[in-house]
Order: sequence, then structure tokens, then C-alpha cells
Amino acid sequence: MTLGSVQTSIIIPAFNEEVGLEVVLKKIFEVIDSSYEVVVVDDGSTDRTASVASGFPCTVKIHDKNRGKGAAMKTGIANCHGENVIFIDADDTYPVQVIPDIVKGLDAFDMVVCSRSKGQSNVPLFNRLGNAIFRFMIRTLSGFGPKDPLTGLYGLKTKYLKTLHLQSRGFGIETEIAIKVSKMKLKILDIPIEYHSRIGKAKLHWLVDGSKIMYTIFKVWIEFR
Repeated sequence: MTLGSVQTSIIIPAFNEEVGLEVVLKKIFEVIDSSYEVVVVDDGSTDRTASVASGFPCTVKIHDKNRGKGAAMKTGIANCHGENVIFIDADDTYPVQVIPDIVKGLDAFDMVVCSRSKGQSNVPLFNRLGNAIFRFMIRTLSGFGPKDPLTGLYGLKTKYLKTLHLQSRGFGIETEIAIKVSKMKLKILDIPIEYHSRIGKAKLHWLVDGSKIMYTIFKVWIEFR
């Protein structure tokens, strides 16, 4: 694969996800071809995350310490070459097989969001309640169309992604992207998916990270008023 042949970059932020990441990468390389590149960003893991990623034909970037999901995603963006970017979590909660559908959707849309319409029981109760509140706030305040602005599986044309000037370092990154994309009036396709149970230990803390997401909602919304 040459850089000039890359159409789509798949970015996977990962922190201590050695087991889930291996499963996700195996599935990804079963559905993609040479028009894709995969960029794994090891966000300061203390396990074998980087080693697992290095066992696959992908680009691996390593943070010297844990900086947060948003920081890992921004490192991925800075090191990708595709016209499209797809983000997916490393814990096997999202259906990898829809990646080609996301790419197809990006032929006609600026962004494709995979909304978790099934499998909500696989989200911890407090996180589920928090997600419902945040989804309502984001969609109401920004006019974001898709049902799930906090999903961990979505695609965006790189030319728009790089104009967002993302600031979030942690789990507020999806909130920031959703609000900014909405304010840009981009064309967005919403694809319903089924969310699966995660492999490994959850990294999101409903109280600490929920507070940061709430802060991001108001911060970005005020900036755009």
C-alpha cells in the first residue's frame, strides 16, 4: 500500500486494550482492502496494546503517558493520509462490518454517524442515563440530527475534520465534534447499529467524565453563539 492509494484512514485510540484491540484489528483486516490505512494510537498503555498493534499492518503511534481519548484521536488525525477518516473504539463494542458502508455513505455525505439503536443493555446503567441526557442536550442546543452524537463509530471527510480545531483531550471529543459539525451545516447520514458488550475494563467514569462532557457541551455551544 502506498500513501497515494489511501482513500480512508481508520483511527483507533487505545488505552490498555490489548485483548479487545487484537479482536478488533483481526475483524478490520477481514473487511478492508488496500484503499484503507489503520492508525492505532496507544495512549500510554501499561499492557501489551502497542505490541498487539505492531503485529498487524498498521501505523502505531505511542504516547509516553495517558493523555485522554481526545488527545489520542488528534494524534491519529495528525498521522493519517486518507480523504476520509473513520474512528472506532478498541474494545469490540462496535460492528466492524459496517465500515465499508460508512465509506460508501461518505461518497454522498460529509459525515456518517453510527447510532446505537440496539444493544443499550450493554451500556452500564449510569452511563446509559448520562448518555440520554447528553444526547438530548447536544441535539437540542446544536441541532445535531443523528440520534447518537456520543457514538464511538463514525466517519468524516478529512477536509472538514481538520478545520474543526479540536481542543478536547478526553471523552468530550465526540461532543465537541458533534456540535461543531452541526454548526457547519454538514450533510450527515445516520446509520443504526447494534452495540455489543465490551472486552476488558471500561475506561469512562460516569461522574468524572460525565462532568467533562457537560462542560464541553456548554463551552463549545457558547463559542458558537
